Amino acid sequence: MQQEISLSLDRIRVDLSVQPRVSGLDAEHVRALEECSENWPPVVVVERDGEQILIDGFHRLAAAQNLGLDAVPVRVISAPEDGDLARLAFELNLAHGLALTLSDRRARAARLLMHQPHVSNLEIARQTGLSPTTVAAIRERLEGETAIEPSDQRVGRGGYTYTPPRRPGEMPDPGLAEIVSDTVGRLFTSAERVQQRQLANYLQRLGVALTDRQGMRGWTTAAEVAEACRLVLGGERAWSLAGVLGPASQQVIDVAVALGYEAPAERARP
Repeated sequence: MQQEISLSLDRIRVDLSVQPRVSGLDAEHVRALEECSENWPPVVVVERDGEQILIDGFHRLAAAQNLGLDAVPVRVISAPEDGDLARLAFELNLAHGLALTLSDRRARAARLLMHQPHVSNLEIARQTGLSPTTVAAIRERLEGETAIEPSDQRVGRGGYTYTPPRRPGEMPDPGLAEIVSDTVGRLFTSAERVQQRQLANYLQRLGVALTDRQGMRGWTTAAEVAEACRLVLGGERAWSLAGVLGPASQQVIDVAVALGYEAPAERARP
């Protein structure tokens, strides 16, 4: 449903949670609009529960109030099926009028990730006008702040589901060959051999994840990495992490030595 009418200003409800601009209204833009009120396109509202909710035209409404107008042209549109008026307002403001700032777009991307962390970076980038790289950085920040949980599955445009690429430091997922090998092993080999295969496959995947450390920016000295952990996790959680890493890493080192690894100080000089 779409219709254009003239509507009294006092009948237009402003819901600030729908306003897509982080910093609110731009006073200069409002003043510029006051100079050309006869050329304004209609503001856009959605009727909900008998109220006319402003979706697009926040600056025009402010200019109309400053000019003392009684009414403005209004285009009434149907509410989206999902009821997300904030999304509708963002999309309308993204398409025309005063350009949304980078902060506005980032704030919208963060809001989308908070509500739908399973949606792909590419799809959120499409909806917000950001690059997928920027969306990925916002996702990583929110995950680091534990504002959202990491998602193993992503949903792209059209509803298809896929597994995102592994990020540096993450344990690789078991490959198809490994899964098939384990399944066949359970059928045709002893329980002990299956267990041995699982241990070997786990250590191979762990080796890939640990090798990522070499390409991670910021990994310099152990003291600097530890300080980064304290800043991000807090003292108590960093201390708990130390209690996990210490025994576990020693076990891995013991296996490496048993496999033939020689610590740098112990390696024979040529």
